Amino acid sequence: MPKGIAIGATHYATKEAVRNVCREIVQRYGVGGAITDPDDDAFLRYLLERHPEYDLKRGSGIAHFRVIAHPDHGRRSVGIALARLDGEVVDFSWNACLTPLSQRTQVLAALRYAIADQVAVARNAVLNSGQPLVCSVTGMPIPSAAELHIDHAAPTFLDLAEQFIAGSGGVDALRILPDPGAGVSYIELEDKALEGRWREHHQEHAVLRPVLKRVNLSDLRRADRTGTPTNVNK
Repeated sequence: MPKGIAIGATHYATKEAVRNVCREIVQRYGVGGAITDPDDDAFLRYLLERHPEYDLKRGSGIAHFRVIAHPDHGRRSVGIALARLDGEVVDFSWNACLTPLSQRTQVLAALRYAIADQVAVARNAVLNSGQPLVCSVTGMPIPSAAELHIDHAAPTFLDLAEQFIAGSGGVDALRILPDPGAGVSYIELEDKALEGRWREHHQEHAVLRPVLKRVNLSDLRRADRTGTPTNVNK
């Protein structure tokens, strides 16, 4: 596995660097503060995906994050919690999110990385079409290229990936390329012929569509659960 750690599309050299980002967020907002900056929100969503109890923590879905205080062995401790769509507030440990990735998580990340160019082509086609940018899910205008993400309509990315994995002998049969020692932030399949077949499978069956960034980072990511550290749909 590559050195360092990837949270979303950003590579961090060490786990401590990720912890420092979390501490900086806590300091900026203070206890009780709702985390409103889109970049901070996206970082925490990607980070939380790595939690070993992600589905339990996420519950009905994430509305937003906030800074909280809670007792810790008799002392006041400050951390980050997610406010769920059902109104419940649930704290989580960012250290728990920094444990090694499972084989399945790495395979899904490698499959996403392998089709990043197809997503980029779809995005460029939307931007160069001369047509107004409109979210395929909400029907709302997409105000700028920065707010444009490319998402999978049915079948979802996870549908396509799971189908391909099952037809290739299961998740353990898809080996990850050993760490090249260059500090790269992406994960690749070792078998390039197999990777090529996946690319063809995705090209044939994927239906890519433009969506608002906030929609892709909330509603759609709850519907298309991948567990991967890198989202190339943007």
